[in-house]
Amino acid sequence: MDITPENKKQIATILLAVGMGLVAVFLTSQHIKNSIQNQTAVLSREYQKQNKKSQSINQQLAGELERMQKAIGTLNKQQKVLATQQKKALEAKKVVKKKDVPIPAFSVKTPPGKRAITVMLESLSAVGGLISSGDYVDVIAKLNLPKVEGDKDAPKTATSVLFQNVPVLAVGTKFEGKITNATYATQQKSKMLNITLALTPEEAGLLAFAQGNGKLKLALRSPVEQERSFLKVASWETLSDYLLHEQGTELIIPKGKKSKSGIIDEGEEVQPVIQIFRGGREL
Repeated sequence: MDITPENKKQIATILLAVGMGLVAVFLTSQHIKNSIQNQTAVLSREYQKQNKKSQSINQQLAGELERMQKAIGTLNKQQKVLATQQKKALEAKKVVKKKDVPIPAFSVKTPPGKRAITVMLESLSAVGGLISSGDYVDVIAKLNLPKVEGDKDAPKTATSVLFQNVPVLAVGTKFEGKITNATYATQQKSKMLNITLALTPEEAGLLAFAQGNGKLKLALRSPVEQERSFLKVASWETLSDYLLHEQGTELIIPKGKKSKSGIIDEGEEVQPVIQIFRGGREL
């Protein structure tokens, strides 16, 4: 098939159009590529600027946080120092207050006409340690009696109530303030206690004599009970009479070995006896 000049022109026109289209596409793609690169560069620069600003802000915040932490640490130290100073000041005030407030003299606690005398007793003999200033007690003594020449049957000891309704002025050094459970617990754990009593001068002398010749024991009284009674010396005879009168129990005691005080030597052999009583009295 022969190509005419017109066909050649058409082919040339088509080729030219295709070439121009390709050039246009290439130029468009290059333009788009350059535009994207420019925008990417602009965005990158903006991002870097924003990142620098953020880093600067973060650094500023970190600096502020560090300064705040230091300030808080300093404040805590100041508060601790202030608390220590306040504690010392309060302790100093307490010491000054204690020094300034005079403690009443112990002699003021001693009633007129009485003498304060202290005896050292085992805790068990002092009501088990359950005793305090302001209590009233009876003083019981177990006395070692002197030997009687020529009388082998004479009693060796005698137990009797020496004094009744005796005020307790102090236990140890405590004569002021309220008693507490802790105080009682401490006294109960103590082996020995110093008990200060109020007695007349004559009674004080007799108490000292009795303590030097025997052992003492305290019996606690009710604070509302002030009466004093005449009491017999504790002996086998008085114990037997008491049991028979109060309990109806007859206690057999050695026959013919009673002393004037009603005390019987514990070493004597007990012999069976028959006793007749009427109305609680021996016939």
